Amino acid sequence: MAIYTRTGDAGTTSLFTGQRVSKTHPRVEAYGTLDELNAALSLCACAAADENHRTLLEAIQQQLFWFSAELASDSEQPSPKQRYISSEEISALEAAIDRAMARVEPLHSFILPGRCEAASRLHFARTLARRAERRLVELATEVNVRQVLMRYINRLSDCLYALARAEDSDAHQANIIREVSKRYLAASQPTRSKETTPVALSFHDLHQLTRAAVERAQQLQVPVVVSIVDAHGTETVTWRMPDALLVSSELAPKKAWTAVAMKTATHELSDVVQPGAALYGLESHLQGKVVTFGGGYALWRDGILIGGSWHQRRQR
Repeated sequence: MAIYTRTGDAGTTSLFTGQRVSKTHPRVEAYGTLDELNAALSLCACAAADENHRTLLEAIQQQLFWFSAELASDSEQPSPKQRYISSEEISALEAAIDRAMARVEPLHSFILPGRCEAASRLHFARTLARRAERRLVELATEVNVRQVLMRYINRLSDCLYALARAEDSDAHQANIIREVSKRYLAASQPTRSKETTPVALSFHDLHQLTRAAVERAQQLQVPVVVSIVDAHGTETVTWRMPDALLVSSELAPKKAWTAVAMKTATHELSDVVQPGAALYGLESHLQGKVVTFGGGYALWRDGILIGGSWHQRRQR
């Protein structure tokens, strides 16, 4: 079956109601831009990691068919055979926006579009939605355009932005998990077997570590908080010397836990949590449980992780 008719070779096209207009007519520009947007959304749906996002994008694609069909008709009388955009679709977009934005951190400046493929495609689709909105505003200066269509296309661009932010956040969180898992596995290779290596912190170990830290603090005349956790991150000792800062009692166990969780000294994490680095956002994703400035150390015995410690001193 031939798909060509040759009727458009002279630069005109036919509306659903039969009128022939120029292919540069504002009506054609408007529904043509919606066609571009619909094609872009198919790429977004293929790239999206969130199944709910894919379902929503496919629903939006169907709605854009209704939208385009309405613009491609010169009749102002509704057709009983045709679906139309309504406030119900707008409410669904607003609900999707609220769900997506509840999952991401607030921004106070412009961002580069997309750190993952899905987000990049969604941001591109967002720009097409904005262009479609401009074409619709232009068309509305010549013909009657339902206000609900203006509201829908405006909300759609916001929705695509919100979905892009959520996809970016999910991808970044997944990357953090992969990076942490890789570091954990790399650090989990013992040099000796567990049968021949003592791996637990004994009471004597805890006493010796705490005593050594306190004695050193007394020599320096600097009050400290000493915190020690076992190999599972469970707090076993926290000792606060008189005059040590109260905030140190809160930070010390977190530092020791971080050293065990990441199997490294905490000062070595400061570079990898900076913007653009592999673990950027690690602290916020773990609700402040991870602390990445210096002071926490993993405790090893014969290549086996046995715990973590932190000595937080009062600055003078």
